[in-house]
Amino acid sequence: MHKFMLLFGALAGLAGPAQAQTIRYGLKAGVSLARLTNYNFVGVRNQVGATAGLMADAALNEKLSLHPELLFSQKGLRVDESGPGGFSSSFQIRSNYLDLPVLLRLKFGTFFAEAGPQAGYLLTLKRTETNNFSNVPATTSNSTNGARRLDLGFVVGLGYQLLGRWELGARYNGGIVGVNSGSFGTSQPRNSVVQFQAGYLFGGA
Repeated sequence: MHKFMLLFGALAGLAGPAQAQTIRYGLKAGVSLARLTNYNFVGVRNQVGATAGLMADAALNEKLSLHPELLFSQKGLRVDESGPGGFSSSFQIRSNYLDLPVLLRLKFGTFFAEAGPQAGYLLTLKRTETNNFSNVPATTSNSTNGARRLDLGFVVGLGYQLLGRWELGARYNGGIVGVNSGSFGTSQPRNSVVQFQAGYLFGGA
């Protein structure tokens, strides 16, 4: 926690010495609905996951603040297929990231809008394939071979703040590089995540 405060204190220091006294820290958690872009198969579903971590908020003025976060985020993809004779199969990709979004937050009374870049580091990756044929076992792979470790993207979101401390928000988290090592361009599969989060900022009103 101490290292986190030092890191975000440095980021918030971009506001200038006069704003250093207005840095607040908090916790947040929520759920995510994730999939991969350009993964155009029949039966593609959102992969439900979790997100949780720490945040800081440094006021630049009455309306604008610098808002970095450090989050554990689950992403990935789910594909459910069915065929003749009652055949069904499921393919899942669950990827766990450590995300660092650095956002600008614009406040409108009790509401806020936020946007900014994000860097993520792939911690673990699990691929699982199952079907309803008893003689074909499920297969699982935890290898990160071929996967890009560093994910770059952006975040845009909206939220509501209650009593200056509690907040609820929804955001879109989009990747700008492919999830596969060496993959670039808009035709490559990229992370695409919708997140719903609740948080609490210590101090303040």
